[in-house]
Amino acid sequence: MRYKTKDIGEGGIDLRVAVTAAWLAAECPDASLGLTKAGMCLEGRLEPAGEGYLLRGTLRGELLVPCARCLEPAPVAVESPVDVTFVEASGDTGANAQETQEDVVSFEHGTIDLGRPLRDEILLAVPMGPVCRPDCAGICPACGRNRNLTPCDCDTRALETSKFGVLAKIKLQ
Repeated sequence: MRYKTKDIGEGGIDLRVAVTAAWLAAECPDASLGLTKAGMCLEGRLEPAGEGYLLRGTLRGELLVPCARCLEPAPVAVESPVDVTFVEASGDTGANAQETQEDVVSFEHGTIDLGRPLRDEILLAVPMGPVCRPDCAGICPACGRNRNLTPCDCDTRALETSKFGVLAKIKLQ
């Protein structure tokens, strides 16, 4: 996912960058992300733009993320536009060369790395509470069973044995 600026040329280059499971695991280790058979790919163009380089494209594919209710894999379709400007870091920035600010990424030594902007787009594409299916019953907090696979009566039994269970039997007039 690295490109030398000398190889880009004045006309730019077309890109088709596949996101691999190994890269995803290395770049997003705490996110528990996987890829479906459909995979994920960035298609676009990297071309000179003034003093820097402009990446325009679309990140498409399908991720597997843990369901927020039952923790089973939930497929999430991703189709995200990618617009990033890369500018050569000045000699005095040093350690700050990879900081991203408002879709502008610095690069050094004539090498543009698409990894960080792609990682950011992938993480932003994951919804806050993905579900494997709309009617997912989730995990029982009492016995830990996946209620989609094995129904349980823990809610009923807990209500019957609770001190407040008698309140459920009171009928309002």
